[in-house]
Amino acid sequence: MRAEVIGVGTELLLGQIANTNAKHISTALATIGVDVLWHTAVGDNLGRIEEAVRTATGRSEAVIITGGLGPTSDDITAEGVAAATGRSLIRDDLLAARIRGFFESRGRAMAESNLKQADLPEGATPIEAEGTAPGFYVEHDDAVIFCLPGVPWEMDAMLAKTVLPVLRERSGDAVTVSRHVLTVGVGESAVAHAIADIVDAQTNPTIAFLAGGGVARVRLTAKAPDEARAEALIQPVEAAIRDRLGDAALEPGEDSVVGVFSSLARGHNLKVAAAESLTGGLLGANLTEAEGASDFFHGSLVCYSTEAKRAVAGVDPAILDEHGAVSAECAAALAEAAARRFGADVGVATTGVAGPAEQEGHAPGTIFVGAHLRGQTEARRVQGYGNRSNMRVIALNSALDLARRMIVDSSKP
Repeated sequence: MRAEVIGVGTELLLGQIANTNAKHISTALATIGVDVLWHTAVGDNLGRIEEAVRTATGRSEAVIITGGLGPTSDDITAEGVAAATGRSLIRDDLLAARIRGFFESRGRAMAESNLKQADLPEGATPIEAEGTAPGFYVEHDDAVIFCLPGVPWEMDAMLAKTVLPVLRERSGDAVTVSRHVLTVGVGESAVAHAIADIVDAQTNPTIAFLAGGGVARVRLTAKAPDEARAEALIQPVEAAIRDRLGDAALEPGEDSVVGVFSSLARGHNLKVAAAESLTGGLLGANLTEAEGASDFFHGSLVCYSTEAKRAVAGVDPAILDEHGAVSAECAAALAEAAARRFGADVGVATTGVAGPAEQEGHAPGTIFVGAHLRGQTEARRVQGYGNRSNMRVIALNSALDLARRMIVDSSKP
């Protein structure tokens, strides 16, 4: 089954908000084997919404629209769908009563404009509101059109309760499963070259490459009647890729460097701490997002200035005077300081130059990361690229990868 996701709202086109709904919908539809082939964003314009819906129903069996179901004059998704399908808008009395009841139960006055949310294209099936905005779906030619609110939590609930069950019944028994093989510090082209023959032989699963933030990943996607059979298709291909990439491939089971490192730390019962300059708290923020973070993460020192490295982290002034704050020696000292100050087994650290100006004679993009594990310390220079945000992500992933490699090596016989 082919699907298209349409986001309605001029704010999407202006870049004022990101269309996270499209990501969530695509992820969910993949679990039931529905192929999302197009993402479309359209502003709050009746003619363009009508055109977008007509185009979508002409090439897809399922169309999921988010946004434009509110009570204001620019919420015109229902009108656009009605126009595209040649239907009239009909007020649903049950929905109108529920909308009134929503306001009455909260002791709030209701503006009459709210009742426009109960006006649905003729023949549409209502989807019960999670907030004040109900959704609906309607059959048109060979397609089914779902209209959901733009508020993410309301959309997610309707997607799970109504959209997925309806589409699962229509699409039959099928799932799409994706797995990732992650590498850090290896260019996308180098990874592609190393497994070129495996890629040339791909059928099911298919193989694709994604790169960013110092990470190159190989995505394997299989389609099968159920998850177990999809996994069985992926497993031998993934094993061949991991064998080819060797130590460059991170451990399986997670789809991010943070996730891999966190699982490894928990699995080895290691306590972790960080000392950050370049990343400015990003290491700590990402580690606290990991599942079970309180089991392994103790905290992070943000030591952005040279003086903070000396006074807060306790880096030896001789290191700063002789080698500078942007150096392998400083990164190593920060990693040791993190472990010492928090009583942790593992210390990870970042320092470097995000730009735009040079620092201590180092060009923007110069990054040093350090890691300490129970008496052993290592540091690595990494070349960053892109804007300041991307350089911080590169530093984050590189520091955790260095610590990961030390943990893995220490557990080898």
